[in-house]
Amino acid sequence: MLTDLIYFQVFFAGLCTGSFLNVIIYRFPNNLSIIKPRSFCPKCNTQLTWRENIPLLSWFVQRGKCKTCKTTISFKYPLIELLTGFLFIIFLKSSPSLYLSSSNLIINTSFGWVFLSLLICIAFIDIDCLWIPQGLVNFGFISGFLGLILISIIGNEFIDLIFLFKGVSYSLISFLIFEIFRRVAKYLFKKDAIGKGDSKLVAMLALWLGPIGTLFAVGFSYVFAAIYCFVGLSMNFLRYRQAIPFAPFISLGGLTVWFLGNEFIISKILRI
Repeated sequence: MLTDLIYFQVFFAGLCTGSFLNVIIYRFPNNLSIIKPRSFCPKCNTQLTWRENIPLLSWFVQRGKCKTCKTTISFKYPLIELLTGFLFIIFLKSSPSLYLSSSNLIINTSFGWVFLSLLICIAFIDIDCLWIPQGLVNFGFISGFLGLILISIIGNEFIDLIFLFKGVSYSLISFLIFEIFRRVAKYLFKKDAIGKGDSKLVAMLALWLGPIGTLFAVGFSYVFAAIYCFVGLSMNFLRYRQAIPFAPFISLGGLTVWFLGNEFIISKILRI
């Protein structure tokens, strides 16, 4: 039974993870190591003390400013920490389907946290740079494949090679289908309507969600993107034909499917 103490511990773990995700989101586009040096102010390059690096709390204590140079620290940093903390709690109740699912709560929760952390990084980097880092996508493939291996040997003496082959095959098929769709869109609109990295991201999702889950995730992503564009154009913070990052919507679609599960989504569709 999940107690309030466990929820608090999970939330704190999410805050700490979100603090590390901030490091990844800043350093990957700037081609910096995510390990060394210690956290520093991007403006004055002063390394932060442990008091200045406490997740969420330091930002509020310092009133959103660097203690040394007084430069304003973006609200994005505590936002990502808070978002990760709350999602860590929410994903305790996730219902992953098919490939990376297990009857073991610890396995489901651990993979859910890895999955959401990865997609948070990809989404925010794409928002900032309109770019999906290949290194993060590769990590998604590797961790997803290792997950397939772990799930395949649960209750078995040996690795289920057919199970692994299906997972990899569906990932490859998802990439090819989405890549064809991307190229057709480019031909019709005479320019890149979908980023090249999106096809790889969808292929990575297929390792985690399976073919049906990936189909749902992509479908949700277009619904979320359409709502965002409609609201953005209506409120004039988007311009007609303005390029927008699509990875955040794919990520949101993937997380939605991971949380709800294929069975729940299918049951709701059949009731319509």
